[in-house]
Amino acid sequence: MLLIPRNKTRFKPFLHNITDIKAFSKSVRSSAMILLSITTLLLTACGGEVKPPEKQVVEEQPSRFSKDKMAYRHTYHPEWPKEVRNEVYGDKETFSTPRILFSTDIEWTGQTTLFSARMDGSDRRRIIPETAFNDKWMVGLHKPERSPDNRYIALSMDTTEHGFTRELWDTKTQQFIFMSKGYGHAHFNWTKDSENVIFYASGKHYNYHVPTKKLTERPIIYSNGLFLLPDGKTFLADKKNKYWLHDFNGDVNEKVDLGYNTHFTMKYLEVSPFGVYIYFVSEGLGAAQNYWINLSDPSKRIILPRKAGTFFFSDKKIKC
Repeated sequence: MLLIPRNKTRFKPFLHNITDIKAFSKSVRSSAMILLSITTLLLTACGGEVKPPEKQVVEEQPSRFSKDKMAYRHTYHPEWPKEVRNEVYGDKETFSTPRILFSTDIEWTGQTTLFSARMDGSDRRRIIPETAFNDKWMVGLHKPERSPDNRYIALSMDTTEHGFTRELWDTKTQQFIFMSKGYGHAHFNWTKDSENVIFYASGKHYNYHVPTKKLTERPIIYSNGLFLLPDGKTFLADKKNKYWLHDFNGDVNEKVDLGYNTHFTMKYLEVSPFGVYIYFVSEGLGAAQNYWINLSDPSKRIILPRKAGTFFFSDKKIKC
């Protein structure tokens, strides 16, 4: 059933059948040939010459994008260039603002590697070239930690030769530095001078001295996550629904009970850059929520519904 009757259609085609189309096409070609001949005669009679149009010379601009056949997939994100830009050690502009670390795939190779970006997600740069991963892979669930001088990055690796390892990536020499074997979450911490990285491995606690490449075992601090506070002297140990403060040698200074029962768990705990707050996501008591606890007075806390999957502390110090 037609919604508009044919005899009442507002628009009608100019050509009704194939015979009309052929005739029309032949007529157009003939007219075009006659017009071209007349134009040529007029130009010749006036002493002109028929010259082909000159080719416009366009200076080829160097492309800043990869010509890889898979590169077109990045066109949906204008800030991500199709080339992969490398992070350069010591570049003042790159490190003029704080940077976050994240791992992702080089799409056309399938290799997962480490990138950095500004805190707003711009200026993404590759840190470790995929060619450096020879029979080794990053352990994705273990958070990498960068040294305060931005030169070294501590990583958990899965290797063919040693199994699970703790290693450093030296952004200056572009090489891996083996520290130790070991499984389990590493919970890397750096001292402020960038000379010592502290971590767990296979149920033990270690200190690796970077200048001498010396590995020593430390007194164990049991925790679900360990954080060296900005004073460089105090460790905050995650104890599921509370936290303990330890001195640098591991002795307990203070046990802080947040008042939650054993069903409550602090997930994704982080310490703010100036050691003023801890942040975590609640688990075990209803819907997950965001928590900020003031370390100088744990009774001061902010609790908000969890609406985002990622949270970053600002690098600006604010008054409590």
